[in-house]
Amino acid sequence: MAVADKDAKGRKSQSIQTIDDSGFAKRYELGAEVMPSSNHGMEIKHAKRHSDQQSVVVKLRCKAHCFQSREEEQEWRRGAEFMLNLPHNVGVARIFEVLEDSRAFYIVMEKADGIDLFELILLAKGRSFNANAVREILYEVLQALTHLHEHNGIHRDLKLENIIIGASGLGPKSVKLIDFDTVAEWTPTNPPGIEVLGTDQYIAQEGYKGQYSPLTDVFAVGVIGYRLIVGRFPFQDEIFDDKPGENWVGSPKMEEISSKLKQQKVNFNYPVFNENPQVANLLSSMLQHNPHHRPTAKKALEHEWMADSSNKPSSSVVSLEDAWPLKARRIDFGLLGHAEVSCLPFLHHMIILPLISFFH
Repeated sequence: MAVADKDAKGRKSQSIQTIDDSGFAKRYELGAEVMPSSNHGMEIKHAKRHSDQQSVVVKLRCKAHCFQSREEEQEWRRGAEFMLNLPHNVGVARIFEVLEDSRAFYIVMEKADGIDLFELILLAKGRSFNANAVREILYEVLQALTHLHEHNGIHRDLKLENIIIGASGLGPKSVKLIDFDTVAEWTPTNPPGIEVLGTDQYIAQEGYKGQYSPLTDVFAVGVIGYRLIVGRFPFQDEIFDDKPGENWVGSPKMEEISSKLKQQKVNFNYPVFNENPQVANLLSSMLQHNPHHRPTAKKALEHEWMADSSNKPSSSVVSLEDAWPLKARRIDFGLLGHAEVSCLPFLHHMIILPLISFFH
């Protein structure tokens, strides 16, 4: 078992703990799968801690399949230990501990009930969020991101799927960032990476050169804001035509995508931007190709649109039938699991109804 050191403030620091192959089962009881993982050698499951019966989520990473190189594993280890020692913030899902035995890593995380933004968009069937809702979401995301950046961390894969809206709907402290497999400690002297990390559409131009910083995360938040308020991504999907194995820094395909991205001009001629010029002003600054022209997360929080007290979400609620046809259908609620919508009325009232008033 790893011994906890102390940080500069005298607090005990946590590290990845080595256990024997029966050690995890002695601490936790695994339950059903939370959601299917798109990554080979990885599972995400519900679990219960034996010592106090607390419900948690555990990500299992099989050592034989989850890393392509020793360097990649070491980078992941550093990110995991950074998250273990990040001071708690309500907008960042907690990692309680990380265990490893001879076969796997076990990342024990806070169970963040709710629905991710990607799933919420699917439920909305193409309807975009109104400006007030986008403001509420971005404000919460930027607050959490400011906390991460002020402790010298960067996420490097912010996207709709990694933002959870709480079960009670939008409001103060209702949004959480999740999935920290790509988190890294950052300083201005960090050398460029050898792999392009992130997800198509959300990767800033400098990311294709392996250069990541807090401003790279800000770009991703700009993409999220644009997607929510417009109903589509800011860049043409055809640009991102790389194949598996081509996402290394300096590859011809990465250079090609970076060049095409630089030539793209984001369309801010939609009616929502004419009606809300402050929104266009903030998002366009966050989506600048030159990272030095983007605001920091903290500076974005001070933008006039964010500070405008008149931009508050509507308290009116649209009926579920008005939002989309009420038919029984199977929906993946992420951390809530799968459910038949018409068979779970509490989901309508606790999650869907408080949120659908924010769609156009």
